[in-house]
Amino acid sequence: MKTRRLVALALLIALSSALHYLEGFIPIPMIPGYHLGLSNLVNLFALYYYGIPSFLIVSLVRVFLVALIGSGFGASFLMSLTGCLFAIAGTLVVHLLLRGSIFSVSAFSALCHSIGQLVAYMAFFATPYIFVYLAFLGPMSILTGIVIAFLDKIVVSRLPKDFRTEESRRRKQ
Repeated sequence: MKTRRLVALALLIALSSALHYLEGFIPIPMIPGYHLGLSNLVNLFALYYYGIPSFLIVSLVRVFLVALIGSGFGASFLMSLTGCLFAIAGTLVVHLLLRGSIFSVSAFSALCHSIGQLVAYMAFFATPYIFVYLAFLGPMSILTGIVIAFLDKIVVSRLPKDFRTEESRRRKQ
């Protein structure tokens, strides 16, 4: 991996971790424990701009970095990791197999993340009743997934043209 690419991924991981931390300060009173998924802005950017390997690196390293710095490797880490793995699987299915738009990729990824977290909660606390929560969490996840995709499209459209051209050239090599 070239130095420039390594630095770019490190910056994306740092930005993703910072957004994850900042969204903890945004209260969502209707649904306890729900987060907007702002760090997924960076994950989607990595997927569409740098490709699948970079997307995987940014997604997974952020989960471990956040656990290492803040929350530890307990139940919240397991829920975050399981949500991340489910989201990665959902993203790859929609992106590679179904050739979905950024909106369908983001919405399905957000839903898969929520399902993954509920699966981890069920396994950790041995209660299947947590899936009732999906009736509230599912629609909210899909909605925020669509909003995140919309914001990501704005970010990519505002990148300088030579920046986008340079990355396109690099991919063709």
